[in-house]
Amino acid sequence: MRKRNRLIKMILMFSMLCGCSTVGTHDELILRQNVLDMKTLTTQTIVETKEIGTMPAMIYADYEEGMDGIYWIASYVEGKLATVTQEYMVTTDSDGNEIAKTPVIGSRVETEAIPPKMQFGGSVSVGSEFYPTMLTYGVDCVGCNMWGEGFGGTSAGITVGLHSVRQPNGAMKDGITYGGYYIVAADPSIPLCSILSISNHGFSGEGLSPDVPFKAIVLDRGGGIRGNVLDLFKGSQSNYNISNNRHANTKVVIERVGGRDGKNACKL
Repeated sequence: MRKRNRLIKMILMFSMLCGCSTVGTHDELILRQNVLDMKTLTTQTIVETKEIGTMPAMIYADYEEGMDGIYWIASYVEGKLATVTQEYMVTTDSDGNEIAKTPVIGSRVETEAIPPKMQFGGSVSVGSEFYPTMLTYGVDCVGCNMWGEGFGGTSAGITVGLHSVRQPNGAMKDGITYGGYYIVAADPSIPLCSILSISNHGFSGEGLSPDVPFKAIVLDRGGGIRGNVLDLFKGSQSNYNISNNRHANTKVVIERVGGRDGKNACKL
């Protein structure tokens, strides 16, 4: 409108200076300028999608028959916010300025939010969870093939004894940990040298306290360790310094999947 009025004023001023009369009336000039403006307008349909609301709380989803993952492992699945999608008719001038924006009737579409979830039937990956039965074993357990003088080896090639464990640097150290991590035997689906965070457990002794989380490393297997089971190494079967008040809801989070350097070592 401002451009049109300026143009009209310029025409009138020019007419006065040159002594000429304007061609047509004031209204005719306005009509002509409107026609000129219409020729430079462009109208197109655009689609806009906006997220709305807040993310719902995370849920746990049961294993569904036919899923490719492991039925007792839960993996994280991202959620989605609710959205609104709307079509608009947008008119712009030749300079790209928006002149008008009108919603297209009946084009509004809303989607519901999808909560994030831990889906059972997941994979062995960082952040995945499972809820195992926790057991204990010693190097002198039945079927553990203890060598002479109270020593044996784990499936990862780590030498363990009734009262000590060979460390990543090759030195034997008193206790039941490897590089500061407690040792567990796990299902073959969890690679050796994987690191786990274990909480809501019932272990006492050897530095463990009930319901205080601890870190463990998978260094062993076992004939009876299949599926949703973990076996905590305690040195000797007769090590009564550690007890297991079993909890039904022990939670394990996978912090690292595998990882080893050399034949008989797991990198930390």
